Parts: sequence; C-alpha cells; structure tokens
Amino acid sequence: MKKTRLYTLTLVGISIVVLMISLASTQYLYNAAREKLWSTKLASGEREAREIAHLLEQQLNSGLTQQQVINNLQRSIENTDVKSDFICMYNQKGIELCHPNPALIGQIIGEENSAIKELKTGESSSFIAVLQAGVKRNGLRTFSGNSQKSSEIVTVYPVPQTDWMVASHANLTVLQEQLSDLHLQFLVGLLLSAIAISLCCYMLIRLIYRKYEADIDHEIKELNDKVVGLQALNLQLNTQQEKLQQLPHPLMAPAAASDTEIVKKRVITYHKDELIKLDTHDIAYVFLDNGLPYFYTFENRPFNSNNSLDEIMKWLDNTNFYRANRQFIINIRAIQSILLYGKNQLKLIMKPAPDMDVIISKNKVAEFKQWLDQ
Repeated sequence: MKKTRLYTLTLVGISIVVLMISLASTQYLYNAAREKLWSTKLASGEREAREIAHLLEQQLNSGLTQQQVINNLQRSIENTDVKSDFICMYNQKGIELCHPNPALIGQIIGEENSAIKELKTGESSSFIAVLQAGVKRNGLRTFSGNSQKSSEIVTVYPVPQTDWMVASHANLTVLQEQLSDLHLQFLVGLLLSAIAISLCCYMLIRLIYRKYEADIDHEIKELNDKVVGLQALNLQLNTQQEKLQQLPHPLMAPAAASDTEIVKKRVITYHKDELIKLDTHDIAYVFLDNGLPYFYTFENRPFNSNNSLDEIMKWLDNTNFYRANRQFIINIRAIQSILLYGKNQLKLIMKPAPDMDVIISKNKVAEFKQWLDQ
C-alpha cells in the first residue's frame, strides 16, 4: 500500500509540474505565434500593395489611361473573398476607386469612418488623414462603434504619378479564429506531450526505485544470513562451554588440596564496636551488600567484613561452601530446596531466607551439581 501511494504521489507531482510547464509554454507559443502572424500579415500586405502599385505605374507608363488602369484592377479583384484579406484602392480624397464589391465603388471615407493605429508606436490617425498624407502606412484599422465591420490590419501604398492609394486589408476576426485554432492545437499537442512525459518519467522512476529496492533487499538478506550464522556460532559456543563445564577439571584436586591448606575454622568479624570470632560452621551464607560483605549466621544475625568475597571463599571449606554468584557464598546446610527457574537456571530456597533470591545461572548449573554430588 505504501508503495502504491508513493507511486501515485510521484505520478501526480510529475503531472502537475509538467502540466504547469506545458500551460506556460502554450501561452508563450500562442503569444509568439500571434505576433509572428501579425508581422507576417503586415509584411505580406505591404509587399502585395507595393507590387500592385508598381504594376499600376507600369501600365500608366505603357500608355494606358487612368480609367483603363482602374478598370483592369477592378476586374482582377472583383468578387474576391473579402472575409479574410483583399485589395482595394482609394484616392487621396477618400473616394473608393476599386473594391471586390462593386457596390462600394464611389463611397467616400469620412473623418469618423475609421482610424489606423500603428502596432509598433501606438500612434493613431484617422483613415482619411492617412489617405490624404499620400505616404506608405500600415497598422490596425478600427471602425466606429456603430459600424458592423471587423477590425483589419491595413497597409496603404501610394501609386507614383497619381493620387491613388492601394490598400491591402486582412480581417482581424479571421486572424483571431486562426489563432484560436492554432492555440487549441498547441494546447492539445502539449497536453498529450505532458501526459506522455509524465508517464515516461513515472515508469523511469519506478524502474530506478525497483533497482534500488532490489539492492536494499539483497543487502538485508545478506545481513540476515550473517545474523543467522552468528546465532548458530553462538549456540555452538554455548554448547561447548556447557560440555567443558561438565568435564572434571584436572587441576581441581590440587586446587582443593591447596585450598585445604588455608581453610579456616573461624573468622574475625565485627558487630558495631565489638570484635567477634565467628565459627565457619555457624555461617549460613555470605552476602555482598553495596560492596561490603556480610556474614549471616543460621540465627540470621549479620556481621560485616572488610575482605572481598574472593578472599572469604579461600578461607571456607569448598565442600560445604559454594560461590553461587557475584553476591552470594552459600552453606550447603542452609539450602532447603532447589527449584528450576527461568531458562536452564536454578533458584535456591535458603533458611534463613536472604532479602534477594539466590539464582544459579545456566553457565554454573553443571558446576553446582558437581559440587552437590561430592
């Protein structure tokens, strides 16, 4: 479940990032395409108006009258589609000389008819003022509020030796529709690309993670194998130690003989300010309390000593006394019963009973049994 959630969050995160980048890229490409399209329309309109103006000039130079030249241009542009872009011609007085729609020929452009705004400088002038100036001009032509015409990108170009102005028109609404279609294509393409990139990144991350996970699992398996091996070695070592403890020690007899040479029948101890001689056969057990040994008699009377348990053990007869653990030396006559305790341990019931349990660890069980069986 954790892996599935991790993969899901990874896919969502990558998708969000790629989608944001795609949307930003789409907007950038759309703006760039719009500027490029408008620049292209301006350049192509200017080129077309210039070429037609030169063509009309050549016809005039060849001897044709102005009316013949106007008629030739009208025939060439008549009934062309005016929805996208078209060519027409005015004179500097604002009279329409040629137009794809013959019904508009003779129309006079008024002061309030429309205005041209240059795209680069933002400077705006009425269309009739541009015609009257008789110079090349291009920009965005907008009509008055009561006109139903769409805005246009217009380039006007003068015809030499005449007062004619050739105008190239490009319908802005049609251009916006083309841009909208282009924007939609960009959006769909980038969205599909974003989905493909997200899925590819997701699969790549999964492959990398699986490889990393496989390496981790392999390392964990090796560590587990080593732990199992160490546990087996530890078990073998404990088994060998128990076997060695059960074997009779070759130096036990000489040691016992050595100990018998220093065995004491009584020890000197203290009770408050009194010096007391204590017979060893009256000692039930020796208990180490806060680093200080105490002799406890069968009457449960404590007497302290300044010696260590190791030194005291050397004074006592090891046939009657046994070092049970780090805190107790016990007399065999004080043992009332022996109980199985925990895992391979023994618990001694003593009389008198000490404040702490007397426990024989599993490592000393064999030695303790051997001591009992003397």
